[in-house]
Amino acid sequence: MNSLLAPNAIVLVILLMLLLLSSLGLVASTHQVRDDYARLQSLELQRWQLQEQYTRLLLEMNTWAAPHRVGQIASDTLSMNAPDLSVSHSVKEP
Repeated sequence: MNSLLAPNAIVLVILLMLLLLSSLGLVASTHQVRDDYARLQSLELQRWQLQEQYTRLLLEMNTWAAPHRVGQIASDTLSMNAPDLSVSHSVKEP
């Protein structure tokens, strides 16, 4: 009778080891998914903040490059003036 229990006991021990390994794999996999999801949320927050900063910088760039501002700086700082139209000549293409 002992000879019949030995193969069953070996199979039982192997099945218990496989069950233990499977459960440890499940725990490791779940932990990895939670870490990855936390990283995803962090990256999404960073993306949102960078997008917000980009929008502000784009608005600032458009403000600094406004035509009236460029003209004002050209005339005030660089002493540039619009050319006198009476001195201008137009050239016709042949």
